[in-house]
Amino acid sequence: MASAGNIMVRGQFTDLFASRLPYIDEIMFENYNAPGLTYPEVFNVRDSSRAYEEITGITGFSQFGKKSEAAKVEFDKLLQAYDKRFTHETWGKGFQLSFEAMEDDIDGAITDAAPALARAARNSIETELFSVWNGAFASTTTPDGQYLCSDAHVLTGGGTFDNLITGDLAQGTLEAAINVYSDMRDERNQLIEMEGRRLLAHPDLQWDIHELLRSQLRSDTANNASNALNQLGLMPIFSKYLTDKDAWFLLSDPDMHRVIVYWRKEPFTDSALDFDTRNMKTAMFYRLSHGAADWRGCVGSAGA
Repeated sequence: MASAGNIMVRGQFTDLFASRLPYIDEIMFENYNAPGLTYPEVFNVRDSSRAYEEITGITGFSQFGKKSEAAKVEFDKLLQAYDKRFTHETWGKGFQLSFEAMEDDIDGAITDAAPALARAARNSIETELFSVWNGAFASTTTPDGQYLCSDAHVLTGGGTFDNLITGDLAQGTLEAAINVYSDMRDERNQLIEMEGRRLLAHPDLQWDIHELLRSQLRSDTANNASNALNQLGLMPIFSKYLTDKDAWFLLSDPDMHRVIVYWRKEPFTDSALDFDTRNMKTAMFYRLSHGAADWRGCVGSAGA
């Protein structure tokens, strides 16, 4: 049973009820807009109807070898790659309003608190999901056991791959990240076609990104060299929920990579009256899981 301190009662809002200010011009309710949802721009978003989702990988074949005349052809086989399980978690928060406060709230100041609950949900969702990118260099792992951005991703067929860039966002480091996509490999170390299309960073880097992507001339030289970056059509994505303001990521389009959000249940609100007290209870819930099932389609740097 919730404590009485968690129930909004008239005594908490004396200006509205007990002393009732005679000339209220504005009730400064903290009903600001939440930052716009950014996660759909950088996550592969999917729906789920099960308790958890499993992703398993199967490799392709290795390169062809020469066959001498009358010699037997080499037979290859597909290999089982890494597995990843996404187990959904439930999130929720609610508020309670006493029967008397609900009846006497002539301004609707605290009765209609649902928008504030929705704003808290938006912030909570973005904060939780962007923990994937915030942990890309130290906690978010891919099925090979390496961090999402690592210089030693293990390939099932042998060898490693490096999708980690060292250094702050600049002309040279961004070009290096683009070059990684030119050499992107599958689990059998075969070249694959994948493009970096979206540049994810904290808003503090928006000025640097504007110079890098929009300037006609290179920003790192005074030799009037043309800037090839402004011809690539990279899409800048800014998120306030990135905790490292120097970190940046060059990502493929979300449907091409496997940094995934599974929605088991999108946010919904439920309300009910408590029979004994007639207090109103309102709560919002959602269920989701998230993580990195693969590192391909992601190249990142923690900055300097």
